[in-house]
Amino acid sequence: MVTGLRMPSISYVVARSEPGHVIGCDNQLPWRLKTDLKHFKTVTSNHVVIMGRKTFESIGKPLPNRFNIVMSGRAQDSSKNLFFANSKQSALYFADLLSVMHNFQDVFVIGGGAVYDEFREVFNKVYLTEVYADIKGDAHFDYDFGSRDWQLIEEKQFLQSEADQFPFAIKTFKKRGTRSRKRGLSSFLKPDESLKAWEAEQLEKIGVAGSGANLLEIIQPKLPFLEEITS
Repeated sequence: MVTGLRMPSISYVVARSEPGHVIGCDNQLPWRLKTDLKHFKTVTSNHVVIMGRKTFESIGKPLPNRFNIVMSGRAQDSSKNLFFANSKQSALYFADLLSVMHNFQDVFVIGGGAVYDEFREVFNKVYLTEVYADIKGDAHFDYDFGSRDWQLIEEKQFLQSEADQFPFAIKTFKKRGTRSRKRGLSSFLKPDESLKAWEAEQLEKIGVAGSGANLLEIIQPKLPFLEEITS
């Protein structure tokens, strides 16, 4: 009997200057790195991405081939791959639901600074681009990925080129001692009262009618890789 569902990892994707740890200036990236943009697309495609309103506005449109969840207190119309959530709780709940339905292994938090802060206690992996340049900016990402708490599992160095304004490195860190996230089945199928109406509205947008106790039955055909957790 299924008593719980394994949830995706919460992963950050972030680019910052080194030194200075600048991630933005006037709501824009303060560099041109085509190679890093290709890496970002490769890592996040066919997954759920969570971002803040300002980050979404700087991008200008939903990222294709991804479910885009925008954390914003301003109610806006959603579409098939774009959803607006007014809290961390609702954003993460729906990101987990979409990920379980599509067998996604990661949820990617892509900024900005305030949204990184929201998920600080739960993220356990980071795809970190370090841009080797002295950059002026108004947004920073001052997290420490020291070897005591984080394991460097991959690192690639890139030289300055016609495609890339500055030299940079892409590093992947995983938090030591990370344990899989899971949600109890009953709480997953019956979210807090404050989320029920919002959840039903979002499910309707992706073609899933219904919520609550019958949700598992409704989405079961969409869960070919459902993992049972009995402990």
